[in-house]
Amino acid sequence: MINIFLVFSSILQMATGVSVGMIIVPVLALISYTLIPTPIIFASLALTIMMAYKGREHIDTKNVLQINIGMFIGIFVAVFLLNSIHFEYLGLVFGVLILISVLISLKIKTFTLSPSLNYLGGLAAGTMGAMAAVGGQILAMLFQNHPLESIKATLAYLYTLFSIVMLIVFYYFGQFSYSQMISGLYMMPGFLIGFFVAPVFSPYFNAKYSKAVVLGMATIGSLNLIYNSLSS
Repeated sequence: MINIFLVFSSILQMATGVSVGMIIVPVLALISYTLIPTPIIFASLALTIMMAYKGREHIDTKNVLQINIGMFIGIFVAVFLLNSIHFEYLGLVFGVLILISVLISLKIKTFTLSPSLNYLGGLAAGTMGAMAAVGGQILAMLFQNHPLESIKATLAYLYTLFSIVMLIVFYYFGQFSYSQMISGLYMMPGFLIGFFVAPVFSPYFNAKYSKAVVLGMATIGSLNLIYNSLSS
């Protein structure tokens, strides 16, 4: 059942460039907090590596170095925060981070990229991505004025590098176990199938309406996650 949901999510991301971590995380968190963040990030590498390679000619090489530096610092911030948060509060933390991602997507529309914005955006994306696998929305915000093909390829490239470094760092700090890797492997088929079948469905997706659907589903999922966390 999880893989069917991941197939749909992968198709949506491939077709529109919209980061779907916001709708994946609430669903997985309701099943088990142990699936977040490392197993789903490990599993999603199957999609982001292929997306980055497919769109390699469209990657924005001008800004990625500064954003990468910010993201890598954010990983260590996330390790510290995750070690400081009690397990029973994770649902609340994940839900709040997803709502922040939704608000950022709705409120911030246009700006000019600069070194300071790249570093800060990378830091925020790295911290949120390493904590709850929802950093993609920050990255989408940074590159929202780029052509769609550049957005999809650049985000996939950034997230691939970030995920690899994050998994290495988390393994060193005892946050990525063998059982979590196995959980990630079980979820990889959903991303792989989604990548290969997305071209069939892409012509039927309207990026504007798809983004509204993703944000709506993310809001409902995060509020449900927060409610369950507070009522348990």
